[in-house]
Amino acid sequence: MVFPNWNGAAGWVVPPSRWLTAGRWEKHHIFPQARDLAEWFRDRGLRIHDYTLPIPRDLHQRIHKGGESGGAWNRAWREFRLRNENASPEEIFKHAGELIYRFQLMGGPIRAYHSKPGT
Repeated sequence: MVFPNWNGAAGWVVPPSRWLTAGRWEKHHIFPQARDLAEWFRDRGLRIHDYTLPIPRDLHQRIHKGGESGGAWNRAWREFRLRNENASPEEIFKHAGELIYRFQLMGGPIRAYHSKPGT
């Protein structure tokens, strides 16, 4: 997978991670599936099911727990959308990277939701 590099350099290649630690893992959609957000991403040209990240189950539950629909993860995306209604795909990818860092979502490789392990 190649993430765009918004600093003008060539894109950054994310090497696939072949080994995840033992435990329960769930696929986390980097771009939320909540209808209001999913429609906004689609209108910006992004396919939400193409970008999932396996993360530990307890972490997945924690970032989506409490508050409005989708918890803190979705709230962070809604706040971004309110400030950046016409964001470009590059700006959205940059924010995704910032959120992955902020929420410390270190897991396996980013891949499509319907992909099989190792592909």
